[in-house]
Amino acid sequence: MRVATATFGCKLNQYETQLIIEQIEQSGIEIVNVNEKADFFIINSCAVTSKASKEARMLAKRLSKISPVIYTGCDSYLEENLKGKVILVGNSYKNNILKVIEEQFDDYSEGTKYYPLTSTIHDFEGRSRAFVKIQEGCNNHCTYCIIPFLRGKERDKPKEFVIKEIRRLINKGFAEIVLTGTNIGSYASFKELLKEIPKIGSDFRIRISSIEPMYVDSELIDIVADLNFAKHLHIPLQSGSDKILKLMGRDYKKSDFERIVNYCHKKGIFVGTDVIVGFFEEDKEAFKETVEFLKDLPVSFGHVFSYSKRPFTPAEKLKGYLPRGPVVRERNKILRDLFDKKRKESIKFLVGKELELVVETTKVRNERGEFFKAISSEYVKVLVKDFRSGLVKCKLKDFDGTYGYGEWLK
Repeated sequence: MRVATATFGCKLNQYETQLIIEQIEQSGIEIVNVNEKADFFIINSCAVTSKASKEARMLAKRLSKISPVIYTGCDSYLEENLKGKVILVGNSYKNNILKVIEEQFDDYSEGTKYYPLTSTIHDFEGRSRAFVKIQEGCNNHCTYCIIPFLRGKERDKPKEFVIKEIRRLINKGFAEIVLTGTNIGSYASFKELLKEIPKIGSDFRIRISSIEPMYVDSELIDIVADLNFAKHLHIPLQSGSDKILKLMGRDYKKSDFERIVNYCHKKGIFVGTDVIVGFFEEDKEAFKETVEFLKDLPVSFGHVFSYSKRPFTPAEKLKGYLPRGPVVRERNKILRDLFDKKRKESIKFLVGKELELVVETTKVRNERGEFFKAISSEYVKVLVKDFRSGLVKCKLKDFDGTYGYGEWLK
């Protein structure tokens, strides 16, 4: 039997696809590329935006004409119109995909948001960096966000399981471990876990994936700055207007975010962020407030999302001014241009400096030749001429506006 997988969305989904692949391979089933002939296709979907849902559903419809599709992930709870050879599988059944293949009921999506976190991975095939899921669920209920409905309440993977999983992956040769989850800052005794992980060894670094501002304080920043962590944090802002933040249900003010980012900058930690444009009541003044706030803030890059109304969210029922169409697209572009300028300035600052890299297996070809892509501690994409394993040092010699170019230190 041959099975192919396709993954949409976050690092959490990528980790869970690896869990699926491992259980399938252990049974003797062959894993193939999604573009090859397969007896089953497994789609690990995302529902954070309507666009993400649409893309996953379109692929499911196309592949179901070839072979049965197991449609799992967050969008499996929302999709009711996929017909034919499509099996809806809720998130907990990711741990039991073999049973789904054997039984082939129509819908495993109900009642599967709450489940223990004891499954761990043994590898992360084709990668130099491995993701480790430490928790699941979110209790914050931001008004625009559907994820708490789809991922359930917060629960943690036991610390001993996390440590054991990380140790196993390091022994496999992974030089970077990325901690991931739905809302990782909510992990009980998170700072204690962060202090414990470096005790495993010094020949790897830890990267914290997206973490909400409510969980970032000077103590956490000091841990990241002083121990073997990637000198980078991704901290979503969502809006630079306190009025909009309140409507979003975000439990902080822009002054809190400013204080966090400035302290990160002082400690040499690069900060990325997310911003949503086009939310309810975002008039010209509120958007201008966001732009002006970000102009002076030392963030190194950012992602911009246009607000997407999602079912089962409090914002779905909000009334009032909602920016649309050309207005939202213009605001999206303004912020994308601003973040691109900040990204370029941040990388230019590093030219001539020594960087710590993890080289990935991905190759990039451009007018300068063929290179391997590497990720620096600061989350900068650097091209190097040859592959080297582990944590390696280079000097950043040049930057072409897209990539940095590294030269190995002798």
